[in-house]
Amino acid sequence: MKKITFLLITLITFSGFSQTFDFTNSNDGFDVLNGLNSSLGATFMTLTTKDNTTDGTLKNPTIKNTTAGIDASTNKFVGVTLRNNSTTGPVFFRVSFAKDGGGRVYKNLDISAGDTEFVTYWIDLSNANWTGTKDDIQLHFKSAGNSDYPLPDPQVTIDIDKVEFAASVPTTLKENFNFNTDNDTEGFTSKNGSISGPTGGVLTFTPEPLKFAKLEQLVHHVNATTNKTITIVLKNNSAVNDQLRLINVGGTLTQTISVSDTDDKTYVFDMSGTPEWDGEQTFTIGIGITTGDNAGKAEDNGTLEFKSIVIDNTAILSIPSFNDFSFSVYPNPTNGTIHIKTKDKLQKLQLFNTIGRKVFETTNLTNNQVNFSHVNAGAYILRLIDSNNNTKTQKLIIN
Repeated sequence: MKKITFLLITLITFSGFSQTFDFTNSNDGFDVLNGLNSSLGATFMTLTTKDNTTDGTLKNPTIKNTTAGIDASTNKFVGVTLRNNSTTGPVFFRVSFAKDGGGRVYKNLDISAGDTEFVTYWIDLSNANWTGTKDDIQLHFKSAGNSDYPLPDPQVTIDIDKVEFAASVPTTLKENFNFNTDNDTEGFTSKNGSISGPTGGVLTFTPEPLKFAKLEQLVHHVNATTNKTITIVLKNNSAVNDQLRLINVGGTLTQTISVSDTDDKTYVFDMSGTPEWDGEQTFTIGIGITTGDNAGKAEDNGTLEFKSIVIDNTAILSIPSFNDFSFSVYPNPTNGTIHIKTKDKLQKLQLFNTIGRKVFETTNLTNNQVNFSHVNAGAYILRLIDSNNNTKTQKLIIN
């Protein structure tokens, strides 16, 4: 018998009712498909792949519920809590639902394998077809990149503890992501790309070409009232993807980043000029190209190696540098011309307003002087790029 638990939950932006399948001595209406057997424990359901040694066609294990009764108008997210026990278990997960007029809508993410504890994955189900009441829900397990997962020998097991549909993702406070625990993505999931690791303190993201590739944080929130600085340390192995985006409730802030890195680089987003960055907030990191017909989309699948993402209240001018490139600017504040002191050869200067829009760019850096008398007074982010594509930022006040 299907059991649905209704409970009132407090949300970041609005409230609603969740619908939960908790598999307590029941399969809660979920049946196995495609080479699976199931057994029930006291609080979770165990899926075991069938023996594939006699039939090599068994692949992509799936479970389904045809009487789920999900209120799709209210509950836009699904959280699946599972334990993928074997290191040879599937590492790509899909939730699908019936499309109006036939076919299915698929929502995807990467999952870990070799779990010793239960892990909860949240997926945004928003789609033109996710409306009304949805009865037909399926959970699919596949190999990396949405490729076929042939059932392995020896067999593997997956324990499913809970499937919860909710109006928004219940989050916990976390503001320092250092990826120090292997295979713990610290709540980050991929969209139009894939995650591997983290291993050795590095979370690797592989974007999908010609897509808006993103790392989404849905599990943890930050205190945006107090903390206005987001510092990201990464190494960009792509030769062409030169744009880093910070997507939040206030819109999108962009930065130009170096390519074909040999060392880690540091990028800072100053959120103090974004009024919407307040209260409890989550965020998304995007990667793509800066200009051209595909601007904003990833141009190739060059990986990004994320070392840390820190959200705090450190003033942007006092953030330590991780790049082999230093400069000073004076006067700051300025009434017009600034002087740049550096031992490195500069190739480009860019000026961004506080919502991340580029308002000025020049490669004419004669004598390392630039005149900003034509720019409106206000606070800006000054970005300098040297001849080795090292990038540094600094806040600049123009009076």
